[in-house]
Amino acid sequence: MKSFQFKSLLLLAALIISLPSFGQGLKAFKLKNGLSVYIWEDESKSDVFGLVGVRAGSINDPEEYTGLAHYLEHVMFKGTDKIGALNWTEEEPIYKEIIAKYDQMAEEADPAKKEAISKEINELTVKAGKLGLPNEYSNLMESMGAKGVNAGTYYDWTFYHSSFPAYQINKWLEISSQRFLHPVFRSFQSELENVYEEYNRSQDDQGRAQNQFVMEKAFEGHPYSRSIIGLPEHLKNPRLSKLIEFYEQWYVPENMVLVLVGNIKAQQISGRINAAFGRLAAKPAPERKVYQNLEIKGRKQYSAKVGFYPQVAMVFNGVPAGHPDEDALDIALALLNNNSQTGTMDKLVLDGELTSAGAYTRTFREQGRAIVAAIPLYDENQRRFESTKSAEKKALKAIQQIANGEFEDWKIDAIKAEKCRQFDLEMESNEDKAMILMNAFYNEQDLGDILNYKDKIMAITTDDIKRVAKKYLSDNYLALYIEKGKPDKNAKIEKPGYKPVEPPIGKESLYATQFKNLPIGQMEEKFADYGEVQIKQLNDRSKMYYTPNKENNVFQLVVQYGAGEREFPKLGYAAQLMNNAGIMGAYEPQELKEELSKLNATCHVTADDDNLYIIMEGYEATLPQACQLLSRQILMPKLDEKQLARLKGSAMGMRQQRKDNVSILNEALRQYMLYGEKSDYIKELTDKEIYELQISELTGDINRASNYEAKVFFTGTLPFDQVYDILSKNLPLVANERPSNSPQAKDMMPVTENTVYFLPNNDAEQAQIHLYIPMQKADKKDDVLRSAFNQYFGLDFTGIVLNEIREKRSMAYTAYAFVGTQGIAGKASYLRGYIGTQNDKANDALDVLMGLVNDMPKNPERIDNIKSYLRQAMLTSHPSFRNKAMELVDLGYRGYTDDPAKENLPKVDALTFDDIVKFYEENIKDKPYCISIMGNPKNIDLKRLEKFGKVVKLNERKLFNTKDALF
Repeated sequence: MKSFQFKSLLLLAALIISLPSFGQGLKAFKLKNGLSVYIWEDESKSDVFGLVGVRAGSINDPEEYTGLAHYLEHVMFKGTDKIGALNWTEEEPIYKEIIAKYDQMAEEADPAKKEAISKEINELTVKAGKLGLPNEYSNLMESMGAKGVNAGTYYDWTFYHSSFPAYQINKWLEISSQRFLHPVFRSFQSELENVYEEYNRSQDDQGRAQNQFVMEKAFEGHPYSRSIIGLPEHLKNPRLSKLIEFYEQWYVPENMVLVLVGNIKAQQISGRINAAFGRLAAKPAPERKVYQNLEIKGRKQYSAKVGFYPQVAMVFNGVPAGHPDEDALDIALALLNNNSQTGTMDKLVLDGELTSAGAYTRTFREQGRAIVAAIPLYDENQRRFESTKSAEKKALKAIQQIANGEFEDWKIDAIKAEKCRQFDLEMESNEDKAMILMNAFYNEQDLGDILNYKDKIMAITTDDIKRVAKKYLSDNYLALYIEKGKPDKNAKIEKPGYKPVEPPIGKESLYATQFKNLPIGQMEEKFADYGEVQIKQLNDRSKMYYTPNKENNVFQLVVQYGAGEREFPKLGYAAQLMNNAGIMGAYEPQELKEELSKLNATCHVTADDDNLYIIMEGYEATLPQACQLLSRQILMPKLDEKQLARLKGSAMGMRQQRKDNVSILNEALRQYMLYGEKSDYIKELTDKEIYELQISELTGDINRASNYEAKVFFTGTLPFDQVYDILSKNLPLVANERPSNSPQAKDMMPVTENTVYFLPNNDAEQAQIHLYIPMQKADKKDDVLRSAFNQYFGLDFTGIVLNEIREKRSMAYTAYAFVGTQGIAGKASYLRGYIGTQNDKANDALDVLMGLVNDMPKNPERIDNIKSYLRQAMLTSHPSFRNKAMELVDLGYRGYTDDPAKENLPKVDALTFDDIVKFYEENIKDKPYCISIMGNPKNIDLKRLEKFGKVVKLNERKLFNTKDALF
């Protein structure tokens, strides 16, 4: 499918295809071994985003060994015969014996014998663990200031990514290529346990169960129907040899891509790319299994009880990525549902006929589907949802309207303009641009087509859309009914109870020593430039903050009124209603959406404790008219009784199911621990108050909140004075505004004695454990100490919490602990920790966490890495131009007037490991704490919990506002 030619490395040049002006910094070439390289130069960025992608995902898993692609992603972080190898000569034969033992265990049918072999593997793993350092790769990435070091596996691809300072490109290329030369899958047994944890964790995610049901039916008979993690029977019976085979088959240069986006020059680094990634041995690209294209014929209905509330998903035939109909089909679906809420399905929501609705594609490399989903209306009087059948009938009428070509041309123009605007916004981000390039590689799409996306979109005609709408949105579809119920959790993977792996402390490989001595580019102390933010008074108290947009002509306007739900408890509901409001005497709700859409603008209203926000985005040519519509809506909103009924019904419906929602219960318990009776779930409106909401009081709350002083943030290309003139004349700002008390920090609970709150939940597959220790008031003088402690103790793979709990003992998929603040000088700071683990591991995992908190291990060798990371992170973590003004305001709340790096870099340079220890001993060690746990009491020993403090058993009613409850 590729229609352009790569130039060789020695003749590096720009792509010989027609590129838009913003794409002129893009270079693409191939190495002699077949590896594709995409480089996008952007000197405006403070760092570089890099990824290595492989055109292999869960679709390529062997049918009898599903989950291999995902397993492989996990163990690709464990080093090579050089990275993390203290004595490879001695380690290699043990490693080979482990591989053979896994084959032996997989072939053994007797459960007792399998268990015995598993224990033998554990003994060998512990032995090998003394000769290798599974975390050395992560430590080396930390030393060079790499951020967001992670990976992902999807149906069609796997990728490994991070961002890093531009001057570290030499080191990044070296280690990012070295990891693919001779990988060693150390601690495979431990990582298997972590994948088990990930699988079990997913069993509590009802949204995942719903998605899996849709995928199983939408792609029945195709690997896309399988879970990416893998089937439980395969996860329980792994073969390390099969993982190695998968790596050798799919991880070949012809099937891989290197993408670099940011502050780099292709001409300067092409030689280094060749020297690093050219070392990968050339191999032919693997042959792909061809699957039959699955076509949906007629209407077929399926149902599953896996939802918190009823909904219907209508699955239509679609197209694979890169298909000629792909973009036209996207637009056809946008005529049903779009960000401007002008679609036919949107109208059903605005008219109060459905609770919510959506239309989207699931587009993959080989096949695709078009999906229209709807949640029935909740009848507040009968206190139940309407039937899914009624939702399907309503949706069908909306779909048939589009399939029959019954839509106005201006809607096509508006949708195309919105898609172009979203593309412009993606082009502002290193990561988004890298993902676009990566997807082009995976799907073998022409880069010219990808980058000329806006021209392609604008060239699509109304006739094109009518054709694809009629073709795909037909009578051939699956009607998937999701009913209220709990998914089957019988496939849980039990804990095996392995001995922990204990790698040597304070040692490093020869490779690490050499790596740290590699030359780097010229380091520059480049600080964030907040000087370009212009500020001017709008009224007595309100101010405008202006930041120039040098990348495109998409403006962003945020009006932040300084009063929120603290002053007006019903403001959140009022804001939701405003999103579906018209203008009194002028526009019905959808008419107003259409007027804004014609102006190529979108608007959204939201509220939190501190503020009411109005967020608008669009093209500057229509800025005055968009602001005028906004002002009229705020001053004279037309709110609809049917919309209010839908809003109340939606809120009631959500409350009806949350006692079964593990995620909501976990968050309510966490908030109760932190804030007590001031938890959002306890402060919330009662059921009766929601039931009695009136349009008049909600309209009044919007008017009252908009009478407070405002901060107006604007980014765009128009000159400052012109923007000031437009906004000062057209925004809904009053004179003599009321002064704001925002932001305020919510009072956090004091802790005078060690306490354990336990919430029994027989349905939770994973125990959710939270830790809280209140600390001193926040002061910017401690910012460096907090950051250093967090980096050492528990924020990522280099921290001791994740290392001890996950890496060594496989007790949890997620574990962390960090010191945080409320973002306001003089307000509370605290230590928070978290573990998500199987119920039968909860006691042991908590023992480890509290052991670390009460007696932090000391590893002074980490200080150089920590200082290096903090320094480089400070110099490359610059806000985008769209966030710069808001970031400046937030810095002011913390006590800064400019880039904190200017004050804090000298503190980083003077930092010692003793400073970290002192910070820990003064603020955390032996301080009273609170622990909250939600889990299954059948598997958690409550008696063992008593050693951590007074155990207080809670029930769900204690966590919510039950006054005047209707459920």
